[in-house]
Amino acid sequence: MMIFALVGNAVASNYMTQQRKIVLNGAENQLASTISQLYYTVSQTDMLPCNVTKTNPLPEQIDGQDYSVNGTLNGNILALTFNFPGLPLSDTTHVSLGPGVHWDSSLILVSTNRQAVIKIQKKASGELWISFR
Repeated sequence: MMIFALVGNAVASNYMTQQRKIVLNGAENQLASTISQLYYTVSQTDMLPCNVTKTNPLPEQIDGQDYSVNGTLNGNILALTFNFPGLPLSDTTHVSLGPGVHWDSSLILVSTNRQAVIKIQKKASGELWISFR
């Protein structure tokens, strides 16, 4: 009887972890795709200096958990790390961007009252500054 309860608990826990990872991968792909599309649109040479903001429809919670997204830029690769306060779960996805990109180090806490807003500023020099707001 005790073994049945332990096995059932392990199976249920594994199922929940897999479901959380599926939703997390969807959120990562959504954010990475949005940033990539914005970058390549604004970086066009015929695009004048401007500020562009885009509200990204990330889920408010993943499997009932609040989470944060932190971005770090290394060369032309933007790493987006999703963290869950209080859970041993985090994951990172990468976005390949082109030259002249800068990342305004920023962290966004996604919760029931906030949405992820991506801001891209194109300077007269052609440099692009990307951040979360």
